[in-house]
Amino acid sequence: MTTEKNAGAWSIVGNGPYGLWFGRVIASDEEIAESHSVRLYDARNIRRWYGQKGGISSLAAHGPCGPRQQESRIGATIESTLLLDVKAVHRCHEEAVLRFAEVQP
Repeated sequence: MTTEKNAGAWSIVGNGPYGLWFGRVIASDEEIAESHSVRLYDARNIRRWYGQKGGISSLAAHGPCGPRQQESRIGATIESTLLLDVKAVHRCHEEAVLRFAEVQP
C-alpha cells in the first residue's frame, strides 16, 4: 500500500452493483459528485467484514477488527479500478487503514 503524503485519502467507497471498496481516492468531492464515479487506487473489494459494531461508518473508523477479523473477506489489492454509480465515499481513520492491512485476501 502507498503511504506517501498527498497520495490520496484512504476511503471506503460504496457503489451500485459491486458494493463496497477500500482504497485511495485522489479526486475531489466535487468531481465525484458531478460524475458519480471515482478512480480508486490500491483498491480492495470488501465482500464481508467483522468489526466492533455494525455499519459502514464503524468500518471506516475502526476497520475490520475483533476476534473474527481474519474471517473478513477483503479482496487482493489491485493497482486501481474505476468505480461507477458511486453512492458514498467515507474517509477512513488511520486505525482502520492499519487494520485493513492486517486482513489477508
